[in-house]
Formats: sequence, C-alpha cells, structure tokens
Amino acid sequence: MSITSPIPVLQNDAGSELRSVGEELLLRHPYEEVRIPLAAIARVRAEGRQVALELRAPADLEPTVYRMADVSGAAASVFADTVNGVLPDRADGVETVDGSTLVVTLDLRNPGEEVEEEEEAPDPGPGFTFVKWAGIVSGVALIALSAAVGIEVNASRGIATLLLGGLGMAVVLVAYAAIWSGWEAWYLPRYGVTVEGRQVFLDGRTTYAYTDSSGKLRAVSSSPRGDSIRVAYHPRRPREAVRCEGWGSVIKPMLGGAVILAVAAPVLYGTYRLALPAFGG
Repeated sequence: MSITSPIPVLQNDAGSELRSVGEELLLRHPYEEVRIPLAAIARVRAEGRQVALELRAPADLEPTVYRMADVSGAAASVFADTVNGVLPDRADGVETVDGSTLVVTLDLRNPGEEVEEEEEAPDPGPGFTFVKWAGIVSGVALIALSAAVGIEVNASRGIATLLLGGLGMAVVLVAYAAIWSGWEAWYLPRYGVTVEGRQVFLDGRTTYAYTDSSGKLRAVSSSPRGDSIRVAYHPRRPREAVRCEGWGSVIKPMLGGAVILAVAAPVLYGTYRLALPAFGG
C-alpha cells in the first residue's frame, strides 16, 4: 500500500533528499537518483541522525542497506515509524525476493540513463598503519642520533649506531605487529560485529571480503580455506577486521611477539652503549 499519512522529507547539507512518492521511496543525491519500491524494503531504521533502508534478501544473502545521514533525529524517527507501518506484508510460503533487484538507479549527470550495477571491488583496508608511521618517525630519530654520534665521536661509530639501531627498531615493530594481531583476534570476536566473509579474487590472489554495516565491501587478510569464513570487524572502524579462528590466533602471535621483544632487548641496549659517548657517557 502507498504512504498516505503525513511524512517528513529528509534533507541534509550535502544536497541529498529522501521522500515518499506513491508506492516507492525516492533517494536523491546531486549525482544520482535511487527509486526504491516499498515491496523491496524489509524495514527502515532510525539511527540517531541517520536513516537506514534495509532491503529484503533471501536467507543466504547479505541485505543491501541504503543510508541517509545528517538529518533531523526527530524527523528520522517519524519517517521510519511511518514507512514501517505501511510496508507490504510477506506472504507465507513465498520465497523472499532480493530487494536490490527491484531498485532503479538513474545517473543525473546523464539524464535518462540507468546506472549499470558493477561488482564492487572490496576496500583493501587502510594504507599507512600505525606500524608504518612508527617506523618512519623512529627512522628519522635514529638517523638524527647516528649523525650526532658520528659528529661527536667518529663516523664509524655513527654508522654502527645506525645499523644496530635500525635492526633493533625493525625487531620491535615486528613484535608490536604480532602482539596487536593477537589482541585484535581476542577483542573483535567478543566486542565487534561478526559476519560471513566470502572468497574474492583481488590483485592477482584469492582472499576474502566482507560487507560492513554501511554496505561497503572490504577485504580481510586470510589464506584460502573454503568458500566462506567468519569475520569480526570493529563497529566504529570497519576496516579493522580479523578472521575468527579461536584461541590459537590469540596465543600464538602474543607469545611470538614476546619472544621477539626478548631478542630486541640486547640489540637496543647495544645501540644505547654505542650512542652514549656522544652525550658525555
């Protein structure tokens, strides 16, 4: 049935608009127009100042979700309640339709042309991680320290400080990465969002990808072991994800990181002893 009761039009500062038009919802952005029939919608959720339109999907498929952000929280609540109240009932015994197949998207930059749906490439994850940035900062500091040693003592000692310190830094960063991996393997399955990941072919290799709560496809590092896996990701930082593999994935990297740190200790102490004479030690 169509929406006949008063319902707000949702708008945001980005120029997007969500309104009801007869038997469908119209989600309009500056660059495209999305027409979503009521029959394609499973439910509408008001999430603070955001509205999420979750489409119907068979049990074996992840439902598509369209979102409208930065709107009035009060208007979003009224909108969700009204639309949910008029969604068509599901008939018993009838297979659930994939709502995404009923959606029509028009490219407003080329009026009249329907946007062709392409298979989405998974987001490969963050580029510069903490480990990389820490390596860059530590490297600059080590070069400055080695230069000071070379000037105050001699060039040979400066070069030795650079080489030994570089080895120590590399070992510490590897240890940090291992320990952090173990921490995430413990934390995310317990406090994150767990979903199913499926195999994809990315950059010449087979890996896994999952869909986060915003509908974005993201890659997760894992060796191929079947068609699907369980993936847990951080609810506020969906790029942070791990494969759910039990306690082995927690204990092994933690112990490995501890062993590596033990190896790094004498290397770092040797660097300290090399640099000490430059500061009057």
